[in-house]
Amino acid sequence: MKKVKDVYSGFYTVDDAINMDVDTVKNLQETYSNKLKVVLSGGKYFKKAENAGFIDHEGKRHVDMMGAVGVMTVGNNNPFIWEQIEKVFKAKSYIMGAVSYHNIAAALYRNLALTTPGQKLTKAQISGGGAEAIEGVIKLCKIAQRNKPNKTKILSTINAFHGKTAGAVSVGGKDTWQMYQGRLLLDQVTHIPFNDVEALKKELSSGIYQGFIVEPIQGEGGVHVATDEFMQTAREYCDKYDTIFVADEIQTGCCRTGKFWAVEWPNVIPDVITFGKGISGGLIPLAGYIAKAEVYDAAYGSAETAFHHTATYQGNAIAAAAGIAALQFMIENDLCTAAQEKGKIIKDSMLEAQKKYPGIIKEVRGRGCLIGVEFEPVQAGLKEKYGENWAMECEHYFSEEFRIQIMHSFNNPKVFRWLPPLTAPMEDIEYALDAFDKSVEHVYKLSKG
Repeated sequence: MKKVKDVYSGFYTVDDAINMDVDTVKNLQETYSNKLKVVLSGGKYFKKAENAGFIDHEGKRHVDMMGAVGVMTVGNNNPFIWEQIEKVFKAKSYIMGAVSYHNIAAALYRNLALTTPGQKLTKAQISGGGAEAIEGVIKLCKIAQRNKPNKTKILSTINAFHGKTAGAVSVGGKDTWQMYQGRLLLDQVTHIPFNDVEALKKELSSGIYQGFIVEPIQGEGGVHVATDEFMQTAREYCDKYDTIFVADEIQTGCCRTGKFWAVEWPNVIPDVITFGKGISGGLIPLAGYIAKAEVYDAAYGSAETAFHHTATYQGNAIAAAAGIAALQFMIENDLCTAAQEKGKIIKDSMLEAQKKYPGIIKEVRGRGCLIGVEFEPVQAGLKEKYGENWAMECEHYFSEEFRIQIMHSFNNPKVFRWLPPLTAPMEDIEYALDAFDKSVEHVYKLSKG
């Protein structure tokens, strides 16, 4: 058998990659991928990860309070998830095929249905990532409403974030991500202010909307929580004016807010829920949506349309096994309660820092372990040195001085966001909270000159 390195000199095997030195890693990634994405973000080189801890190339431990932007709900490299994935491999299970029956995927679909509010959403479609799931629901709304010529648009909210593919940035409410791409689907999308009940009523009562897509909490938008009235009105008016109600739970689902789905807080049952991030334990790309049967069948329940939304990796047994395992782990370890208890500790600590260092923190908001801390603007004379708001300086100090991974919101960079693994041990959380207090104190002193 020929050796790959005899065919391509410079080919790296998995063993080579695992043992790669930091300079080689940086050179390869900056040369063959997006250099600025890593450089401008101050990216680190982590060689190992376990639960809420990373080990960098120098052997130093970092604490994970970001969870890959909410992906690592069950912790990094969760051994239970790995064990379940290995069972599928060892059984030599049928992994994937376009039109075959899939035992592992079928089990995942059923399990997802069991978790939905009132167990009313029963038809699942899985994908590789959250943006693809959003593309799927846009199509679902359009095809399900295809025989209603008066329905021509999708309703969404200003400052929403639903991903960065073409359709997803169209329903997203931030023009930053829509730039340089022409009109996209923007002539088919209307955006209203988040939590504006009167604007919601006005638009939905027009009867022209195929679907309404909304996040129960705008995560990237700065951790703004939808009011119960806004969500309940959405349900009422979507029913009244024949609009498909889609809850984007890619960031808020999977126990993140202290309920399995964030729509359980206002006690509404949407027609469709998108999921992603924590759904596979962060080990395998997995996302998708689950819908009420009547909505799904209106789109794909005919021979004419049954094949209108397919993808190569749908039904992948490895991804489905990760999904089953993550659901099992979350439920058996009661991560909803963990999110509520740990989230309260974090939020209370943020509120205490707000009182302790006046003029630095404007507001603390969120639910469970999805918490946003909005910082005040930097004083005019200090902006050239520290930027527009104190979030970036606090984040930099927090990360560099104490080796804690955290990040701000993309759509709202003045908001410092907590998305820790729900399995994070209390000693890591307490360390991070103490470090945050010291970081806000540091910023407070800078603000005083």
